[in-house]
Parts: sequence; C-alpha cells; structure tokens
Amino acid sequence: MNKRFGLLLVVCVGVFAACQNESETEDSLVSEQSSVSAEAEKSVTKTILFSSGVEDGITRGDKYNYFALEGNAEGYDQVTTIIEGTAVDYRETNNVWEFDYPYQGPSIETEITFTTDTSVIYGDTGIKLADLAPESYVTITFIPNENPTITPPAFTVNEGEAQNFLSDDSGINELVTVTEIREIDALEELNPLGEKLLEVEVQYVNNGSVDTYIAPNYFSALDAEGKILPLRYTHFWLHTVAPGESFTDKIYFDITSEGPYAIQFFDGAWIDSEEVGETVNDI
Repeated sequence: MNKRFGLLLVVCVGVFAACQNESETEDSLVSEQSSVSAEAEKSVTKTILFSSGVEDGITRGDKYNYFALEGNAEGYDQVTTIIEGTAVDYRETNNVWEFDYPYQGPSIETEITFTTDTSVIYGDTGIKLADLAPESYVTITFIPNENPTITPPAFTVNEGEAQNFLSDDSGINELVTVTEIREIDALEELNPLGEKLLEVEVQYVNNGSVDTYIAPNYFSALDAEGKILPLRYTHFWLHTVAPGESFTDKIYFDITSEGPYAIQFFDGAWIDSEEVGETVNDI
C-alpha cells in the first residue's frame, strides 16, 4: 500500500513538473512574441513625423500650460486628433504637408493620438486604435506644467446669465448661456478619473448669418486656482447650428481639484455664484 502511494506521488510530481515546464515554455513564447510585436511596432514607418514640440514621445505644457507642436504628414490632407477614443480636432496640412497643433492641456497627464486615417472623422467616438493601420497614427504623452501662469478671462458673468459673442466681419453672432453648474456622482459609463464630475448645462443660440459648429471642447472648466479640469471626451457631441437655431446640451469635467468652478467659452467665463457666495459680474 505504501509502495503504491509512493509511486503515485512520484507520478504526480512528474506531471506537475511537466505542466510547470510547459507553462514556463508558453510564458516564454508569449514574452518572445510580445517582444517581437513591440519591435515590429517600432519598425513601422509612420506617416506622421514631428519636427518640433515632441521629444521621446512627450510634449510638455509651457508656462501657460499650452503645448505647441509641428509635424508633417506627406501625402495627406489633414491630421485628426484623438483623445479617449474620440476625434476631438483636426488640422489641415498645407502645401508642404506640415501641420501645427496648439493646445492648452488640463492639469493631468494625457495621452493624445494623431492620425492620418481617412476613416476617422471629427466628432467620432468609440475609436479603437487597434482598428487603425499602425503606420497611420502616433500617440504622445502631454505632461502639464504643475504651476502654470493663469490668464484671467476678459470678463466674468454668473451662472444663468447670457453672454453675446459677435463678429460683424464673419457673420457670427452667438448667444451663450451656462444655465447650470453642479457637482454630481461620477457616471461609470463616462470612464471618470474619480468619484465626482462637474456637470455643465449649456444653451446656445445662433443669431448670426452663417452656420456655426460647437463641441464640448469649445468650453473649459477651471478650478479655484484657475487650472483647467479634464474634459470627459467620452461624452462628446458636435452640433452644426444654422442661423436662427439653438440647442441645449451637457458637458462633463473630472473634478480633480477644489472649487468654486468657472466655465469659460472663448473669452468669457461663468461662475457658479452659489459656490462663490457672492455676485461676480466684471464685464
């Protein structure tokens, strides 16, 4: 009986050792394959080459937390920017196939992808980089300036007050109202960074003579120190607004720092007066 048990134990140990060796071999093969894939990715000839503003795949915020880069994409009419799987902007290339991209980043590290893939259209959401040709896109990391110089807006109005933006030369006449600014519990479907979001309701009226195009990244949310909060690109809309038309929609920002919060649209800003505790109206 003891001999049989001893034999069985030896067989079990042998099977375990064989399984372990097989597992190690598989892990080794997977590791080698991953290494080969990474090397293959590095060897891909990209259609986008940066000529300035990017070093070792990193671009950094300047004293105002802007970054500006230049690049070329020979043979392509435009380069589209993707953040969080959303096509948030595009730049047309000029006669020598160069493009430039000035951007004021939020106060967090952000992955930003640039692509020449013509199937990607500004405003698209749910974009998976794995579905794009490897040579068609390049991803860089934006690292913010931790202590940027804050430039105050041209004027400030309260939540609920309308502000008019107009340009006689271009036929633009916009009436913009941030109707509500409030903190909410984070919505899981928006893939938030934390437990709270800033929900901002916007009402927009086109009183001009030309079509206008409005998206959430036309607005910025600022914390008590004037630093920009991250926009939730996972909730992205793009409205084409004809003369005489209007819309109301919501924008979401990650709350990464303390309020009171202000919302900027171009040169204007809206303050949640309930948060501030006093009226602010410096126009």
